[in-house]
Amino acid sequence: MTDPRHPADLHLPIDAASVADPDQHPDTPALPHAHAVTWGVAALPHRGPKRELSTERIVEAAIELADADGLDAVSMGKVAAKLNAAPMSLYRYVTGKDDLLLLMFDTASEVTVPGAGSTWRERLTEWAMFVRTTYDAHPWLADLPPSSTPTTPNRLAIIEDGLAALEGVRMPDAGKLPTLLLLLGYIGLYAKASSNAAVDDAVRQALPALVTDERFPLLAPAVRAGVFEYRETDADVGFGFGLRRLLDGVERWLERNEQDDPIHALPTAIASDKQVREAAKLVERARIELRQAEAKAADAVAKATERLRAIDAKAEATAERDAARAALKAAKAEAKARK
Repeated sequence: MTDPRHPADLHLPIDAASVADPDQHPDTPALPHAHAVTWGVAALPHRGPKRELSTERIVEAAIELADADGLDAVSMGKVAAKLNAAPMSLYRYVTGKDDLLLLMFDTASEVTVPGAGSTWRERLTEWAMFVRTTYDAHPWLADLPPSSTPTTPNRLAIIEDGLAALEGVRMPDAGKLPTLLLLLGYIGLYAKASSNAAVDDAVRQALPALVTDERFPLLAPAVRAGVFEYRETDADVGFGFGLRRLLDGVERWLERNEQDDPIHALPTAIASDKQVREAAKLVERARIELRQAEAKAADAVAKATERLRAIDAKAEATAERDAARAALKAAKAEAKARK
């Protein structure tokens, strides 16, 4: 039986029908060619001379290009050049770049999760960390975000491994897949958000001057403190922090054991609605005025505290002088009485 993670037909060119062989796979609906290849149901080729290329070699070459220089470096021409082949020869194996990207996405998503954790949190953490290794090995995966409906074997195998991590957990089945998609989205988004490849060093250095207190009163102090300065350890520390907080939320939800109230999506046009935008501006102005008022209040408190402490210090000094004079007077009177 063919392992869906390693389709036997990856080497087949696009001869005959472009998807499934109805005689070999009578129950399989017709699939787009790239999907048919990942599932191992691509049509058998016509007999002919032995060919040097294969879908697998083409995909491997494309992945090597993407790993080195990103997805922008992948084109049918560049892949063909890497394989010392004519560009048109690739089209016998992949129908175009979209097909190639899907095959790259699935191939690079192959991951084996040992499943050694003893608790669901340990197992799910292990799952997330192993999935993350695919993004570390192939950073361009973050440019191809996972779909809400995974359709290729390796992406579905990731979901299967995640469900295995949650096996036995008192969680409704309807909550397991959204939990895994939440974590997958976080992994992909963090890989994208933590990349500094597209950040110009000159712009980074200019941020403390550009992010002013007037425009970004809450962010500016953090920027001046170096929050956006690149650090080698940031990716690991930040990723672990976010993953634990997500799992904390899942754990709290399980403990609460309550039905969630639905959160309905807003109309997409609401973000550009004139009244909403004007209301948001009013709120922002009110926040600025509130911060200014709070700053004035803090300044007034500081000045009043300083003034009152000065008064207290003066009164204390006066009291000390009066006590010293009284003690001296008493001492003189005592000395006079002894004579």
